[in-house]
Amino acid sequence: MKNLMAFLCTIIAVSALSFTSVSGQNAVNIKGKVLDESKQPLTGVLIIPNPGKPEYTDEYGIFNISASKGNITITLRYLGNEDIIIEQTIKSESIDMGEITMNEKSILLKEVNVSGTSLPYKSSFEGSNYYVSPLQLKKIQPISTEEVLKTLPGVNVLGDMGLSNRLNVSIRGSWGRRSEKVLMLEDGSPISPAPYTAPGIYYNPISDRVDGIEVYTGADILRYGPNNMFGIINYITPKPPQQPGLRAKISGGQRGYFTGLLSYGGTWNKVGSQIEAVYKRFDGFTKNSSVDMINLNAKIFAELAENQSIYFKISGQFEDNQATLSSITPYTFKIDPTEGPFDADRFTMHRYGLDIIHKWVPDATSDLTTKIFASDFARDWWRQNNTVIKAANVRGYVGEEIFSQRYGYLDGKTFGQDDYVRVGSITNGRESTADSRWHFTVAAIEETFSKKWSSETWSNNLEAQIKLYSETYKDQVLNADSTRWARSGRFTTDLAYDLQSVSGYVRNHFVIHKFEITPILRIEKVWMNREDRLALARNPNLTSDKDLARVNEYSIFQPGLTLGYQFTNLKVFGSAYKGYIAPSKYFAFLVERDGVLVNPLSAEDLSNVKPEVSLNTELGVRGEIIKGRLSGQVAVFNNRISNFYVAGWNEYFDKLAVLNLGGFEAALRYEILPLGGDHKLSIQPNITFLRSKVISGELVDRHLFTQIKHTAATKQEFVDKVNANPSGYDVFIKLNGADVKINRAITTEDLNNVSKTVYKFGDGGIKDGVTPYAPEIAYNVNLYYTYKKFGIGFGYNFVGDQFAEFANFEHESGDGGVGKIKSFHTFDANINYDFEINNIRCTLFAAAKNLGDDVFVASRLNRGQSGIMSGGFRQINAGLNLMF
Repeated sequence: MKNLMAFLCTIIAVSALSFTSVSGQNAVNIKGKVLDESKQPLTGVLIIPNPGKPEYTDEYGIFNISASKGNITITLRYLGNEDIIIEQTIKSESIDMGEITMNEKSILLKEVNVSGTSLPYKSSFEGSNYYVSPLQLKKIQPISTEEVLKTLPGVNVLGDMGLSNRLNVSIRGSWGRRSEKVLMLEDGSPISPAPYTAPGIYYNPISDRVDGIEVYTGADILRYGPNNMFGIINYITPKPPQQPGLRAKISGGQRGYFTGLLSYGGTWNKVGSQIEAVYKRFDGFTKNSSVDMINLNAKIFAELAENQSIYFKISGQFEDNQATLSSITPYTFKIDPTEGPFDADRFTMHRYGLDIIHKWVPDATSDLTTKIFASDFARDWWRQNNTVIKAANVRGYVGEEIFSQRYGYLDGKTFGQDDYVRVGSITNGRESTADSRWHFTVAAIEETFSKKWSSETWSNNLEAQIKLYSETYKDQVLNADSTRWARSGRFTTDLAYDLQSVSGYVRNHFVIHKFEITPILRIEKVWMNREDRLALARNPNLTSDKDLARVNEYSIFQPGLTLGYQFTNLKVFGSAYKGYIAPSKYFAFLVERDGVLVNPLSAEDLSNVKPEVSLNTELGVRGEIIKGRLSGQVAVFNNRISNFYVAGWNEYFDKLAVLNLGGFEAALRYEILPLGGDHKLSIQPNITFLRSKVISGELVDRHLFTQIKHTAATKQEFVDKVNANPSGYDVFIKLNGADVKINRAITTEDLNNVSKTVYKFGDGGIKDGVTPYAPEIAYNVNLYYTYKKFGIGFGYNFVGDQFAEFANFEHESGDGGVGKIKSFHTFDANINYDFEINNIRCTLFAAAKNLGDDVFVASRLNRGQSGIMSGGFRQINAGLNLMF
């Protein structure tokens, strides 16, 4: 770290001398600002003066070029846009060309169009949305994408280990574990290993290769795919640069943090291409949580003709991580939140991705876009089998050798009755392990047709799409009881899933004067299959391959409508649509019988299991409140889910629930100092208010007292809740092998024999239940100052109290699996300096994350299986970005 800082300081000194030596050589200065069709700045536009030296527009779309007096020709060139040629005679010492608007070519693809807008939203999307620009990413220099996502309204990031390579994001109150109820995209293509069957995020792009982030929450998300109940996150990667060149980035920091990026790309004639390699490693915030990641990718965008273009992208990501599901208990957290005893846990994966897009524009009013995307994902996750025991018993349970190696922090400590520690399970004197082995493939082709009509007073844009989609998923579990270091074993699970779907939508955007009407209808038919190959292998009565699979199929119709009215600088909008979450492996192969989801009988029809559906509404306004100074978006929203099933880690609504999630969001940006000067100062506050309620439903929890290690406080809290509202709970004990309901006031002693609990929400039951990971308030404030090539920023993030489960425990269990997560906050700071040495454009940067080093409970993602996930550790990084 010291050597890196010394090197960077030397670079600053050299750059200062270099700048001084050339600053007086330019006789004439020409400046201007380049905008796109929506009047947002374009970054990286090539400005070619003849005669003169080529330059590029900066993050604000501004350029400054040097030339000699006399006649000059200036060419503006930007991939996918029409060239602009300006001829001018220069007589004065300086000239301001003002704003120059570039027009997109009709063959430009949205997948290669990165906006440089400073607005916190994209005006091209109908309905509420939020946007993070390349400039914001440059300022933040995030070590992971979750660091950026947590700043956006409506988004709640649940802490986990690593660098968000297993992202846990909630939007507007969705269940956030592995972002299972959010559709995640990269350049418009899904990145979940299996978006329908297993939508959890186990691949997340390295933040250094992300150039923009979009979050969509309005009715227009019906254009993108399944799991559209709450929202969509789309990562945008850089398009090929205009000028051929080499980019190198290196950064390092505490805890062995290192990132190296190398890319080369450019545009030759009408073909833009780029190849890129990124390596990132990190020792982790806790022990035994290191991360090694490599991403290789290449892309080409080519204008085949005046009316045709093609885009090709291929990528591969490889990870080798010390990752575990099993974190720490409250007692361990209190002593040392960096502890992590499971040194043999290991997560390895690969993901290959392919995108091919062709656009044909037969005439000025219509176009046809063909898209093919595919991915292959495989992982091995070896995790040591573990258990939670009283802290006082650890030494005797694990033995002196293991105790001294991994639990020495307990030596000399005193223990209370409710103090627990998570340790590796010991059976016959040996530790053991298990492997969760997954393999997924995804392939799809889609055709999108667009047709425009217009007159002087109205315009109409019709869009229609059809998509054919397929995914496969192999789910295997291996157990090994010889050692925690085993990397092979016997199969205990061998499941195979496959899914096919046909979907399409029709959308019409109609504008008359200042009114906008956008109806949309999405239709989908899905076929799912599941095979239990181990069980089938043991069945001697199979007569044909028709006996192999358990089959489900369903259809979904999703209407949506967005209305808008455009004032001079503001747009008022409202939308309503039917959202849905695809039935995943957890409940797609159950049946609904008498209002309860149960395992099917032999040959029972599975087609009555439907997707979770919702009615989503919103009303908002966005635009420039004060021209050139204050802009933003505010919205109120309400999502009502009518048949909610998956409630969390081992929590399910056997009688489907009705949930309501509503709130208010705001994203604002205020330019404290007027734009146009050397000094720029802006503040960007974002805020979310969220209210959630479980209106009805019955949740069955078989692990609350069979797996969770309760304290005296959590036991008493539960007893008080049940006895105060006996019609809201059913408590069962195991008697002669059967679950028997307790029909009296319960005591804490009864809890030692509980086999399952049922929470009964609604009239006559629990009326004030709220959903987990839905804080009532969260806000973020960013302040940024720039002077010429220097910039410095500060960020503050606050997240309010949130429950970790539907039981809404206030107190914390001994294993950390249940209990309210208290509010927390973080402070961040960043600094960067742009300079040039011998035509090499350089950016020197440093970023400090969580300056207060105030460690907090970030989540209880895996409930009793893991306990507490820690967050809030200070991390300071610095680096250098070079453009040759």
